[in-house]
Amino acid sequence: MTSHQTTSYPVQDRLAEAACYAVLRRVAPVLRHDMAGFMQPIGMLMMVLQRRVQMPEPDLQAIAKNVASASALAKEATTGCMNAMGWIAAREDAAVSLRDSVNEAAKLLAMEFSAQGLAISNSISSDVVTVPQSFFRSVLIGALLAFCDQRMAGTTLQISLDAEAENDTAANRLMLRMLPGDVPEVLGLTEPPAIDRPSRCIDWLDVEAMASSFGVTMARGEGFVVVGLPNVS
Repeated sequence: MTSHQTTSYPVQDRLAEAACYAVLRRVAPVLRHDMAGFMQPIGMLMMVLQRRVQMPEPDLQAIAKNVASASALAKEATTGCMNAMGWIAAREDAAVSLRDSVNEAAKLLAMEFSAQGLAISNSISSDVVTVPQSFFRSVLIGALLAFCDQRMAGTTLQISLDAEAENDTAANRLMLRMLPGDVPEVLGLTEPPAIDRPSRCIDWLDVEAMASSFGVTMARGEGFVVVGLPNVS
């Protein structure tokens, strides 16, 4: 009888892995939409090219321009799709600007936040502070989704660094704080609509587990969360 040896895998690591998977499931529809968007211009251009090729007297100069345009679009689409696929299988954990990461997160989650009557305010003005890309794609996105899933309609989520750390490469604390906003008057909402989604909500236990996997801590209070920032190796 053959015995199977199992590898010990700490429970905390399992929780962090499960949380990362839950975050990925939440952003997957947006990534799929973005990938389809990269491909759409190529398909449209190929239809034009096909009609021109089938003409009795094809305009070779116009066809050559279309082929060149299709080649450029294909390169852009490849880059965009590879970036999207990086969420699933990143080749390396690159250092990214925290400010740019927050802007990317706001764009990625814009539709979901808008549907819940929320707004994101990026108060990080410095390019100095960087974080591992995996931290942005797990902890930061997870924290934003956790706020969103609380369905706190009519508020603005402000994202900032400690005031004394704004221009310091050693900055190590990120704050996410809910502020009163005027979103309900703009959208005509008193309560945010319920969203029917196939994946589960993200909660603070998820965010804490992911933060712990980076060796940083998380503190939470009424309407705010403070998360430590990991060092970039």
